Amino acid sequence: MSEETPVTREQLPPRPDRWTGEPRPPRAPGFFKRDKPPKEQDSERDRSERRKPTPPKAQGPVLEWYRHSQRYAIGMGVAAFFVIGILISLRQGLDFAWLTVWWMWIFLFVAALGMYGIFRLVDPAAGADWLKIGRTWVLLYELTDIKVRHRGASMHLDLKDSGGRSVQVRVDELQEDRDLWDLVYNGLAHSVIVNGATTNHAAHSLLEVPEQPE
Repeated sequence: MSEETPVTREQLPPRPDRWTGEPRPPRAPGFFKRDKPPKEQDSERDRSERRKPTPPKAQGPVLEWYRHSQRYAIGMGVAAFFVIGILISLRQGLDFAWLTVWWMWIFLFVAALGMYGIFRLVDPAAGADWLKIGRTWVLLYELTDIKVRHRGASMHLDLKDSGGRSVQVRVDELQEDRDLWDLVYNGLAHSVIVNGATTNHAAHSLLEVPEQPE
């Protein structure tokens, strides 16, 4: 599906059953992380079932979810610690006197902790017809607003549904799991074609969400 090829209701993949998740959607376009290894080979992935998110109240089961492993998040935190330290040293003309300032060490530690949190705290989860980010969630087939926005160096997906719920999530977080993205994309496509959800140009040009036929 793409904006160059109009899509009708009849051409949309079927909506999966909310309890069984079948049939699963086909591979969706707008996917950037084609270098991601299979789930069983993804060393960056947390596989602990006890950390698996819970579904929203009265909704179907979690079908797909992703969280970075603790080891990976710690590695990113340590990397941030050293990278920021190197950048400060370069800015000081390779003068390392700043290392004697005690509060600079606190700054580096807080920056490293923040980076750890970025990779550890976001845990997108999806059921057959819902998407949950942290404590916020939306119904994927009842979306009224679908917007792609750039914040800093990241591309975010902002969603609102007919119940007034909303989520904001980085696209690359959703695409850490190929199957999760397929579930989300199918909901986006149905919401646009069937429900007439409001979109912006970036949603079509970057994520290849289909436009309503004229």
